[in-house]
Amino acid sequence: MQSRLRPARSQMESILLSPDDAMARLNQLFIVDVQNPKYPTSVLPKSHRLNVDILLKDLPKTQPILLTCLTGQRSFTVAQQLIQKGYDAIYVLRGGVMAWKQAGYTVQPIKISA
Repeated sequence: MQSRLRPARSQMESILLSPDDAMARLNQLFIVDVQNPKYPTSVLPKSHRLNVDILLKDLPKTQPILLTCLTGQRSFTVAQQLIQKGYDAIYVLRGGVMAWKQAGYTVQPIKISA
């Protein structure tokens, strides 16, 4: 029996966007990077860093949100939390920033505040 707190596996699979699909929708998406701040790498253009640039409570509920991280694993965890909080337009970048880069799309280095 599936827990009510976690989306069913098929629900989680339906929120995956390939790098090509994400690129096609880029202008409609609010991009949130959830990478571990201890291991900064690079981010998609126009990304907002969760807990750095934006707090969870400040995420838009009226705009589709694309979650990104290095490989996609951390994004799934955050996606589950957002779905539980009532967000219904949540997407995860399949393969994360690594897949985005492998597809040949532009990334930006993460700016670290001193």
